[in-house]
Amino acid sequence: MSKKKVQKRLAIKGETSIDVPTDTIFFILTRLPVKSLLRFKSVSKAWNAIICDDEFTKIHHHQTKALGRKKLLVQRPTGYFNFRDLENPQLILMERQLFPLKRLQQCAEIMCSCDGLVLIKDHKSYNEYVLWNPSTTKYRVLELCPYLNLDNECPKACGLCNDSNLDDYKVIVICKLFYVVYSLNKGCWKRKQVSLVHFYQLLVIAIGGLALKVVYFGL
Repeated sequence: MSKKKVQKRLAIKGETSIDVPTDTIFFILTRLPVKSLLRFKSVSKAWNAIICDDEFTKIHHHQTKALGRKKLLVQRPTGYFNFRDLENPQLILMERQLFPLKRLQQCAEIMCSCDGLVLIKDHKSYNEYVLWNPSTTKYRVLELCPYLNLDNECPKACGLCNDSNLDDYKVIVICKLFYVVYSLNKGCWKRKQVSLVHFYQLLVIAIGGLALKVVYFGL
């Protein structure tokens, strides 16, 4: 996020600080834990706009990775989520947070994550996926995939990865004889055919912008 953009947002309704430079405020916010960011969203509309900004989210995530902080997202049977610091299990970064989309609060299933984004699936549906950022509580319901229907086999595996070349996030869902890829930038699904006859087990591994499929199969 550029300095001018930060200054513009902090200037909403005279919220610019006289004593603290705007770039200093931004610098401090990018280094705060998730629990603090969620609390500081209510300080002002300007702070909320900054914390919810996609570019700020990327910078905050890179700062977290640079500091070596590893976090664990725990889903409770009651539908609540907790964020914990793996290096300090007693430190709860976020506690008893419900998934913001009410109709999925009791049926949200964590599938995988990448760069702080979590792929959620409605466990009662074969075709409904949601990308969620627990840090900002923002989410995006993905368009229903036209290639997944009741006539197909249930998805065998799915993955989420970042395509750094295109600055895009992609969701991969693998079925028996084909797989589909969703582009967050384009907002659409593409189908790819595969030649395997039967899958015993699949695993999708995302490394940077590369999605690797580890497949055990029989013919």
